[in-house]
Amino acid sequence: MATKKRDIIDIGDGWACALHTKNQCPSIQCFFCDTPIREIPISTLIESVPFNHSKNNSEISPANDPFSIVQIPEPKSLIKVASLLHAVIRKTALNVNAYVVSIDNEAPSLVISVGGNSRHQYQNAEIGNMTATTEAAQNMACTGATPVAFFKLPILSNGENQPIMGLLGLLPKATPCTNIAFKRKGEMIYLLGRSVEDISSSEYLYSFHHIHPSPAPYINSQEQNRLQTVLFEAINNNLISSIHSITRGGIFTSLIESSIPNQLGFDVTTDVEIREDAFLFGEALGRYIVSTSEEKDASFVDMMTQNKIQITTLGHTTRGEIRIDDISFGFISDFT
Repeated sequence: MATKKRDIIDIGDGWACALHTKNQCPSIQCFFCDTPIREIPISTLIESVPFNHSKNNSEISPANDPFSIVQIPEPKSLIKVASLLHAVIRKTALNVNAYVVSIDNEAPSLVISVGGNSRHQYQNAEIGNMTATTEAAQNMACTGATPVAFFKLPILSNGENQPIMGLLGLLPKATPCTNIAFKRKGEMIYLLGRSVEDISSSEYLYSFHHIHPSPAPYINSQEQNRLQTVLFEAINNNLISSIHSITRGGIFTSLIESSIPNQLGFDVTTDVEIREDAFLFGEALGRYIVSTSEEKDASFVDMMTQNKIQITTLGHTTRGEIRIDDISFGFISDFT
């Protein structure tokens, strides 16, 4: 139990959390009606959600100031980029949007999501905190949970001095279960959110082009809030088969992570008005990969259109082959 009253974060509906920082393994303790339910190490929480890890690299070169994508040459092989990013990201990523703590009664579940990236602090700490908060909210929106309280996670002894924001929320038992996994062949795949030609602070720019620092990626809080509200309605109306928040690695990584659980593939088309590398690997905030079943597809598209949400048809799921702009990138078995 937390030793001080101010350590307690009251979530509501019987839930509370205590943030323990004064030990070798900082953790979050979850309580329901004052009874300890679960203790989650901060390290475990970070590894279990789409947190943007970052490492020092002596070979990294600074970007020109001011940074522009026109400084960066387009890669000769997108397949080579995709393989490199997948190898880097799969070392840390696990396939969930957020961490859910449930109990065996009709009480809502407790949902914990996080976000953060030390590269976004290049301009200033305020921007780093803003993007971390946005990522945490983005990840929680994928569950259909109602956000309740933000908190700042402690810096781990082996980590960098970077903002890691946590978000606590409540998920009613009646909310349809959503996750990142494509369910079956033939599902339609959509991109929700604004497409921009932006590779700033991306893993692609960092690992493939060896450039750091650069500005934080595109973010529009007003667009994000409106989209999350509509997503909440779509999830509760059971219109979504799968949903994945786009963060580290961009659209390509999200598509791969959605394909892996059921060993499906995808056949998608990029936006002709945006550079292919930026479209596939850029990390602009406020976007989601969503799939729908044949039965729910029309209702889902109608809801997005009526609410003036930017929706782009990417393509469909396949039995296992990965195709982008009619070029084969292999099979999902090559990425597992």
